Amino acid sequence: MLLEKLGIIFRTVVTNVDEEAIIDKDPIKMIQKRAAAKADEIIKNPRIYMLPAEGRTLIICADSMAVLGSKTYGKSIDKDQTKTMLKDLMGKTHVFVTAVKVISLLNGKVVKQWTGVEKTKVSMRKMTGPETDSYVTRYDFTRFAAGYALNEMPWDLVTKVDGSYTNVIGLPFEQLLPILRKLEIIV
Repeated sequence: MLLEKLGIIFRTVVTNVDEEAIIDKDPIKMIQKRAAAKADEIIKNPRIYMLPAEGRTLIICADSMAVLGSKTYGKSIDKDQTKTMLKDLMGKTHVFVTAVKVISLLNGKVVKQWTGVEKTKVSMRKMTGPETDSYVTRYDFTRFAAGYALNEMPWDLVTKVDGSYTNVIGLPFEQLLPILRKLEIIV
């Protein structure tokens, strides 16, 4: 959605990386390793991911999680796990972290790489049991880190965003736009 708003033509791929197997005591490092693993997987398997052999290609990989203390909240596997995550986060402020790895290719060869991390503080109100039940029934939050998405949820769940809004959606423009401008993909 964010790239579409920029008018960029792109293709989305899902890698074969087992994100759950990438673990680190430091949540930030773990998120960075997961984004890097996705990029490495694509680079190592250009045919599988249908990378063009000629011309310029830009690969953008990201991984996001909510972090509360030392606990991380990635994508949930079902509604019950989504409820548990939301209950842990409600009434508190957590940090939403997205690691980005961008690789510029020219004729199939890596020309330049960028990495970055964006951190945003997100505060949530508490919801009642019935509100939470309704919430997880209305949306497929197994697609989103921490079981919520700012652009698809009731507006009053998140009471404050301190930092990058696009980060919480999943692709921090603060990290990406300078790269796209440098490469003259956008003005």
